[in-house]
Amino acid sequence: MHKLKYVIAVVILISLASFTPEDLPKSFTDLLSRADMMFEAPKTLVSTPVVFNKAMAYEYALKYPDKNFEIRYAVRPSDNLWREYEHAEKNKKPGSVNVNPDSMYLAAFQSVITNTTNNEYPKITEFQKEAVKAEFNADWGGTVVIHPRKEFGQDYKFCMIVAIHKSHAGDAYIFYLSDTDDGFNDRVAPAFHSLLFNRL
Repeated sequence: MHKLKYVIAVVILISLASFTPEDLPKSFTDLLSRADMMFEAPKTLVSTPVVFNKAMAYEYALKYPDKNFEIRYAVRPSDNLWREYEHAEKNKKPGSVNVNPDSMYLAAFQSVITNTTNNEYPKITEFQKEAVKAEFNADWGGTVVIHPRKEFGQDYKFCMIVAIHKSHAGDAYIFYLSDTDDGFNDRVAPAFHSLLFNRL
């Protein structure tokens, strides 16, 4: 009986070790911590190298091993912006205006869209407030579908971008890239809730 308990304990430790944050790049986990976010990669996807580009920096990426479909994650904590804002408010001079960091998420998302497309201006579809809270623990969320510019998308032809924002935490962008729209939604589904704000 004692030996069986030991074997079970070892199996549990091995299974936990296989899903620890140490498997993720430290640059990514640091941003997740600062933005109060959690990440869990779907088992059907594998990590793939980040492609440096001047259009849109991102920190981590996954892809299907047998399909030309990639998911990229960009996390933007607002902690530094809040420190700067609070410092500016304390030292505010008459007539000066300081921008609240929680008022910039929509403009930031529009900038991301502009940087990743070739002169496209798609309408942002905003998620319902109750749904984005329940699914991502976010205060706001929206999505667009674009044709990515070559520098960002390489050979991918389609990209769905999901943006989520939480007050006093930050923003995150998830890019779903594919060379075809066939089966697109089915490939998005397993990873759709892989990145969300902590619920605690």
